[in-house]
Amino acid sequence: MPKGDRESFKADCEDGFTRIANLILEALSMVKLNGTQTGICLFLLRRTYGWNRSEDAISREDFAAACGTSKTYISRQLSELLHKNIIRRLSYEPGKTSVYAFNSNIADWDKASINLQALSANAQQGLYECASEGWYDQTKEAGYGVSDQTRVNDWGVSDQTRYGVSDQIRYEVSDQTPPNQPQTTTAPMIAPALKTVIKTIKEKEIYSPDTLQYQLSELLLLKILEHLPGYKKPDLQKWAQSMDLLLRLDKRHPEEVKAVIIFAQGDPFWRSIILSVDNLRKQYDRLNIQRSQPRASPASTENQKKQRAIANDTDEYERFFQ
Repeated sequence: MPKGDRESFKADCEDGFTRIANLILEALSMVKLNGTQTGICLFLLRRTYGWNRSEDAISREDFAAACGTSKTYISRQLSELLHKNIIRRLSYEPGKTSVYAFNSNIADWDKASINLQALSANAQQGLYECASEGWYDQTKEAGYGVSDQTRVNDWGVSDQTRYGVSDQIRYEVSDQTPPNQPQTTTAPMIAPALKTVIKTIKEKEIYSPDTLQYQLSELLLLKILEHLPGYKKPDLQKWAQSMDLLLRLDKRHPEEVKAVIIFAQGDPFWRSIILSVDNLRKQYDRLNIQRSQPRASPASTENQKKQRAIANDTDEYERFFQ
């Protein structure tokens, strides 16, 4: 990039640009984020898509410098974005720089952070389209003095792609509309990109295998099969929906959930009880407390047996009333 552009801060695509899908820009305009979280997303897009990559190793120092804040604050904001599933941390090892990626599947984002139906409705209503072709004729008749030469030289568009509106999605302007009056338009044809948006909205409740909710549910199933090979395979989509509630509503950290699953399926008592994500949610606090406590000696297990008997009775009665 020419040094002069950096000194004057004049942006020019000839000096470099980032190729970002329009749907990402539309979603970032609507998603509920604070300024720092938005800055993190933009910086991550710059470090990944800006280099034609899907992921990159980025330190907290880099994020903090790019967003003009502290490492402590940036850590909290990164955690929020990870919890909202807007960005993903692909690798994390102590002493090494973590690898991050932007989640381009908008349907996987936290449902409380973005209104996907409104995003789809905006697209269908043509909110993200350029001004219609009739804009030029209307301003000319209104006396703004825009000549044909000005239209070609200043706007730099041809008759076939006027104002960035293709023939497939160009608005149809009524010839009967009087001058200086709002043009009446018919709905534009839905472009292929909009069809993709609508399809994504319809599938928003389907969790793909690379989502955090699905992976944690699959981990629980694999651990169950280790000690119960004949366990009937459940509907992992339903498990993923329950796991989403555990992460989003119960505000459980994914790494902690992973540790609790491994502990529960490694414990001779709990492995016979935690046979679904719903049971995991129900007993989560008790499991997490026991996980962090040292294991009791055999001589002190009498009280634990009584507590487990009570827990078994409780679960049995609850299943009866269900």
